[in-house]
Amino acid sequence: MRPEEYALIVLRRWWLVLLAAVVAGGVAYAYSISQPKTYQVSARLMAIAEPPDYWMDLYAKNRLASYGDLINNAPFVAEALQRANLDIDVGEAMSGLAVGRNSDSNVIQVVKTDTDPERAAAVVNALAEAFVARAAEENAQLITEYPTGTEGVKRNTVRVEQLDTPGPPSTPIGPRVKLNTAAALLLGLVVGVLLTFAAEYLDDTLRTEEDVDRYLALPTVAGIPRA
Repeated sequence: MRPEEYALIVLRRWWLVLLAAVVAGGVAYAYSISQPKTYQVSARLMAIAEPPDYWMDLYAKNRLASYGDLINNAPFVAEALQRANLDIDVGEAMSGLAVGRNSDSNVIQVVKTDTDPERAAAVVNALAEAFVARAAEENAQLITEYPTGTEGVKRNTVRVEQLDTPGPPSTPIGPRVKLNTAAALLLGLVVGVLLTFAAEYLDDTLRTEEDVDRYLALPTVAGIPRA
């Protein structure tokens, strides 16, 4: 079949392509606007090795990896909420919570996605502050446990600093109404085109002399002109 014949098949049932696109786009739009708005807040935390040499830097990265696991731990989240005097359920605080870290970096990022921007900011800042406090407490404990080497311990510690103190965001990250609708329209067009070919395949009507010759290999005696 020649390319122009494929085009004719689609043009013959253009309404089916249009209908599929409109239905898909309409459903996606209706679904998207019915979803609650979501907001995202993030804060960065840096582990600083003291002194800043290669081995201490490597140690800081390892400590940071273990700290990242700690943030997603329910008891730690509960402790952070209590420190900040936040009346937020632990489950709500952990919902949409994620910790990201580049293996080559001394920085981790605490991210929370929530339908309430103020709650998202409060939880992220509470976790970041508790994280910094926990690191400081561990350093102090090392000094207490090794009093004879206090100066050495002080010189070989990992200090954590909070790089961001985010506030409640004003712009939601979702739902992405335009993107979802556009993607659904495109998908609807593809489905519509496939439906036209399926309908053409199932349609055994012979419309032209070429159809008679192609499918039956018989001569055409007469034809009915289009009105």
